[in-house]
Parts: sequence; C-alpha cells; structure tokens
Amino acid sequence: MDTHESNFWSRMAGNTWVVSVLAVLELILGFILLSFPVLLGASAVWVGGFVLLIAGVLRVVHMFNYAYNRWWNMLTAILYFFTGGVMMYYTGQSLAMITLLIGAALLIGGVMRLLVAFSMLKAPGSAWRFFNAIISLVLGAMVVYGWPESSLWLIGTIIAVEMIFSGWTLLFMALPPRSEAS
Repeated sequence: MDTHESNFWSRMAGNTWVVSVLAVLELILGFILLSFPVLLGASAVWVGGFVLLIAGVLRVVHMFNYAYNRWWNMLTAILYFFTGGVMMYYTGQSLAMITLLIGAALLIGGVMRLLVAFSMLKAPGSAWRFFNAIISLVLGAMVVYGWPESSLWLIGTIIAVEMIFSGWTLLFMALPPRSEAS
C-alpha cells in the first residue's frame, strides 16, 4: 500500500463522522440479526462447517508438500472433512450440540468463578466475582435446562448481541469526551 492510500485510510479511521456512521450501521445490523436468531445460528454453523472443509483441503496440500508430518496432516484433514461435512449436512443437530457445549462451558466456568470468588473473599472486587459467577451459572442452567430448544435462539442471539455491543462501543469511541465537547 502506498503512502497516499495509507493516509486516506488513516484519515477515514480518524474521522468521527465516518466512524459514527459505521457504528450506527453495525447497531442496525445487530438489531436486524437479533430478529432472526435461528437463521443466524444455523448460518454460523454452516459457515463453520465450510471453513473446516477448506481447512481440510489445506491440510491435504500440506500433507503432500511436507513429508515430516504427513500422517498427522492426513489425520487432521480427515477430521476436518468429517466434522465440516457433518456440520453442513446436519446443521440443526450440530447447532444443538454446540449449544449444549456452550451451556456446559458456562456451568463449568460459573463453578470455577465461584471457587475463585470464595478463595478471594477479601480481595477488591470480590462482589463482582460472585456476580459474574452467578450470571454464568444462571445462563448455563438456562441453556442446558432449555436444551434442545435453546439451540434455536442461543448462538444467533449471542452473535447479534455481540454486534450490538460492538456498535455501541464503536459509537462511544467516536464521540468526543465531554470535556472536549463543551
């Protein structure tokens, strides 16, 4: 990239109007995606399967180019092809299994956070550690207790909410601080 192009992108990134417009667009897209959590979740699983298939092809290419770990690359390629194919062919079931794994991870993470919170009772912010642990446990219980129905909304909702918070963060980063604005 030459200096002129570099300066253009630097000016665009530093322009609060451009960043604000991009932030608002990200917010709007996040709210639109929040309206279609099932479609978004299934699409994410399908795209994940497609990426695994591409990774399998890359492992096969790597297998023929480097003899020193040919067996490992072959086994990895088979695993990638199998997992990617299953995810694309059995999208609904894959979405349900990923959701169950997320629920279990939330429960395990909540228990671990609770243990840490108890071990650090006197440390600053210990109340927030307990709060974080309780939130993880409640979310994990909601996902696991509501499974497999929770797989219809969980992943799509998480992606949409992340996009909304990302848009808000970008918007607040683009706005000048109050001391500069006045």
